[in-house]
Amino acid sequence: MTAQEVRYWDEPLECMPRPQLEQYQLAKLRDQLGYIREHSPFYRRKFDSAHVVPGDIRSLDAVRQIPFTEKDELRQSQAASPPWGDFGCIAPREAVRVFQTSGTTGRPVRVMLSGKDWFETYYQQFSHFRCGFGLSAADVLFVPFNYGLYVAWWGFQAAMEQAGLMVIPGGGLSSKDRLRAMLEWEATAICGTPSYLLYLAETARKSGVDLPGSPIRKVIAAGEPGAGIPSTKKAIESQWGAECFDDIGSTEISNFGYECIMHQGTHVIEGMFLAEVMDPETLEPLPDGQIGELVLTNLCCSSMPLVRYRTHDLVRFDRAVCSCGRTYLRLDGGVLGRSDDMFHFAGVNIFPAQIQKLLHEINEFSQEYQLVVPRLGSGKHLRIRVEPANENVPESRLKAARDHLVEIVKYRVTVTPDVEICEAGSLPRVEGKAKRVVRED
Repeated sequence: MTAQEVRYWDEPLECMPRPQLEQYQLAKLRDQLGYIREHSPFYRRKFDSAHVVPGDIRSLDAVRQIPFTEKDELRQSQAASPPWGDFGCIAPREAVRVFQTSGTTGRPVRVMLSGKDWFETYYQQFSHFRCGFGLSAADVLFVPFNYGLYVAWWGFQAAMEQAGLMVIPGGGLSSKDRLRAMLEWEATAICGTPSYLLYLAETARKSGVDLPGSPIRKVIAAGEPGAGIPSTKKAIESQWGAECFDDIGSTEISNFGYECIMHQGTHVIEGMFLAEVMDPETLEPLPDGQIGELVLTNLCCSSMPLVRYRTHDLVRFDRAVCSCGRTYLRLDGGVLGRSDDMFHFAGVNIFPAQIQKLLHEINEFSQEYQLVVPRLGSGKHLRIRVEPANENVPESRLKAARDHLVEIVKYRVTVTPDVEICEAGSLPRVEGKAKRVVRED
């Protein structure tokens, strides 16, 4: 890529020298904390219990005086004061959009957004994404998603429409029909979870569809680790014949991370978020370059802004200036895993993304997998369920690949697994986040 191809949404802010950027963040933080204390009973109690006065915050480090916000606290707030709880800063009558979290780790958290946040804040966030990805009004975006209460691609689609892109809604279609519509409407970009994008590519191969020969030139991946894992990104790009970009956000904290055309990590929109990286166990700050848990504070959202929210995403900070010219910090490798996805087995802390990275380096297996964690004390091994890459992989190669996977997991993760080779296409495929860990009773 050349410098002429780099696009910015707010170049002066995105390329601001870090000392000036941090002063900008501090001013936004002080204003935001004052606003939150005035409008959120939840945070007023939290600030008062920690003896924090927003006007006394005179450095970014001073934000550590404020306790973390946990997702369970949001759940408890909404259980005590249904349906919205008391952590938000707007009344329900001010909301124009409502969403809820997936609820995969507990009771869903409900989120409401004012017109300002939905039409302005979300638009600004996704405009950073759009410019980073190199999308323009000439692009045609295909969205293969069934809309509902989950925010997923709602905001991205709305922002791309505002920016002038043509959007093709692919909800309510089978995967084969989505591929057909994508080609007939000549889409140039598509979005989805890494696992579903790979499943669409698998469906295309079986249907005789030449994806690399299609007009698709940009693939936007979000919702689960994958776009930041080199082997997974390579698989997506080779099977689609297109450039793959990482997109990170959540229902609670909104949209904060995007990969630019230089592919040197995932940028955090520091003009709209204050980011910290903490040791997941001690909750002490970590230096750049070390893997820790991402903690975020909204500097711009006004509906349900969160302060020092524990995302449980594991990341590694890199504050070196990107080749694109942005000074915004980057997450090296995107989201590397989740601290709450981690499971303890045979004395070892294991993250699914570790296994995924190793598995995706083996060509004989498809991109789908499951980890079956046996009951504590059962005497059983961790089991990895995999599939052949296709029905034509010889038995001898599958056996050799299975043995190789056992050895590399044993060497790199220090656990000896059983590897179960399932029938091709038998592992579950989903549009949303794939369930990778199955715990036995």
